[in-house]
Amino acid sequence: MKYFDKELKSIDKWKDLRCDLFRNEEPEIKLVAVTTPVEEFLDKGITIETLPAFTARQSHESKGTYTDDLRLNRRLIEWGHDTPMQAVQFVYHVTGISKSLAGQWTRHKIGIGWTFRSTRYVKASSNTFVYPALEYIDSRDDVGKIYKAYEEEHRHAMDVYDRLSSNGVKNQELRRLMPVGWATSTYVYTNARSLRHFFKLRLARGAEWEIRRFAYILFNKVMEICPSLFEDLAIAYGDQKASE
Repeated sequence: MKYFDKELKSIDKWKDLRCDLFRNEEPEIKLVAVTTPVEEFLDKGITIETLPAFTARQSHESKGTYTDDLRLNRRLIEWGHDTPMQAVQFVYHVTGISKSLAGQWTRHKIGIGWTFRSTRYVKASSNTFVYPALEYIDSRDDVGKIYKAYEEEHRHAMDVYDRLSSNGVKNQELRRLMPVGWATSTYVYTNARSLRHFFKLRLARGAEWEIRRFAYILFNKVMEICPSLFEDLAIAYGDQKASE
């Protein structure tokens, strides 16, 4: 199931025009790892998704079935009891996001961490770019002209980078040439509680387009694993519909 499909299509209505732009890169998110109960608890029917509710039952020493625990997950969210959501940890590999997005994302401090591609130690000669969506512009011709201007500036930045690099300027100085649209990549480590907070801020229509697009894509990823921990947010921030 894909959520926020309408919103994604609205943001990316000019995606076809970006395909052949100079070193264009689109966002991609891949799951690397997720908290999984050990064999002893898997044999008892505990799953990745029911882990929060299962651990929350400690407070009343209660027991429940798989279905009961899914129901309890939803009740915990209704009650605002977020601590058990920390039981589920995700590791994702994220590519095709801009330095601008990274600057916004790293403002989220609790329950999350990153290993970003270094701009000090990794040469930028093969760097890619994240072009703006321009979703608020209706003219295809105008968008094409704007993309051409961005493309020219990106080529210019790379030309200057390569020229100064050949003159012996170090990476740590050359990175000052990077526009915020240069693409970066990261491994991110986060839990379900932190993700819920992130989604509440970044799925909102007032969020900046790139991080909102990223939030839509990431939301679909986590819904493949633990829908009961996030489904309420699809109703709160989306059109309450999902497409196959």
